[in-house]
Amino acid sequence: MAHIPLMVNLRGRLATVIGGGKIAARRVRTLCEAGAQVTIVAPEITPTLMERVNQGVLHWHRKPFEPGDLDKAWVIVAATDNKATNRAVAEAAGSHCLVNVVDDSSLGNFHVPVSLNRGKLTFAVSTGGASPILARRIREDLARQYDETWGEKVEQLYQLRERLKKSEIREQDRHQRLVDGVEEMFKKE
Repeated sequence: MAHIPLMVNLRGRLATVIGGGKIAARRVRTLCEAGAQVTIVAPEITPTLMERVNQGVLHWHRKPFEPGDLDKAWVIVAATDNKATNRAVAEAAGSHCLVNVVDDSSLGNFHVPVSLNRGKLTFAVSTGGASPILARRIREDLARQYDETWGEKVEQLYQLRERLKKSEIREQDRHQRLVDGVEEMFKKE
């Protein structure tokens, strides 16, 4: 299956997670951080998920999965410990939404890479499911190479770019100033 890296704005989008275990909790955290409106469908959920439900951060339908649970979802995650249920979720999802099946990426149309965020700077690492352990190791290496200060550096470049876009400076000169700004960041390392 061919994949392309893609950054998706999930703010306000409806996301349904089928499953309430540890893997589901990780996907829920990612979706909530992205601003999605998350609903969980599962007979039981982890204490962490229950805490988020009690805080009103997400909704929980305490029941087994039924195809109608997916009707309004734009993003669907099948994260149960039951392969047949995960397959049923993928089959019921249709082609109008994003579908992630945690135990068999071939059943869905996207997977979630490990990521590292430094403000507006995001690194995503995927091995296409071949080795999640390797992907996490690479993220750890990136975290050492690109520490927390990179968030501020990228913000400074963003501010410079915004000022230059509003200026009367020729496009070629604007571009060169941005290149110089990036080069300066790497000289300080």
